[in-house]
Amino acid sequence: YLDNDANLAGLAEWKFGAGHGHHDVLYLTVSTGVGGGVILGDRLLQGHHGLAAELGHVTIAEDGPVCGCGFRGHLEAFSSGTGIENYVVEQLAAGRKSALSERPSAHAIAEAAKKGDELAREAYTRAGKYLGIGVANYLHIFDPSIVILGGGVAANSAGHAEFIFLLR
Repeated sequence: YLDNDANLAGLAEWKFGAGHGHHDVLYLTVSTGVGGGVILGDRLLQGHHGLAAELGHVTIAEDGPVCGCGFRGHLEAFSSGTGIENYVVEQLAAGRKSALSERPSAHAIAEAAKKGDELAREAYTRAGKYLGIGVANYLHIFDPSIVILGGGVAANSAGHAEFIFLLR
């Protein structure tokens, strides 16, 4: 297969991983960006132009931060590693106190959050809030039997490679 990384990760989880045996799978990779892979009725959802399930580019808050694609308020602008980094940089520039440097990585922010840094914890809490809003919407749109979250930010958040939610 030749496709984008999130689609192929969702396909792999469905065929060989946590989604094996499920017919309707929602996979989200939360890393530098936010991507999605959706399996519905044992088929990878791709859409007319192969662009379906770009779940990071769903508007969560119309007046939210600018996404890397140039539009405002996308889930990716809130919950990706880049979104977390941008929020912290903005807060530091506004004078917030933190143990973090001027341009910390999402991993450095996660480590600071684990050590109790207030700004770092706030950044991950904010990212999680908006990710939860996105997932709640996707549950109503796709009605999956399982939701799998993977990617570097998800791993930083819990120390695991992925989160798995079975829906009954």
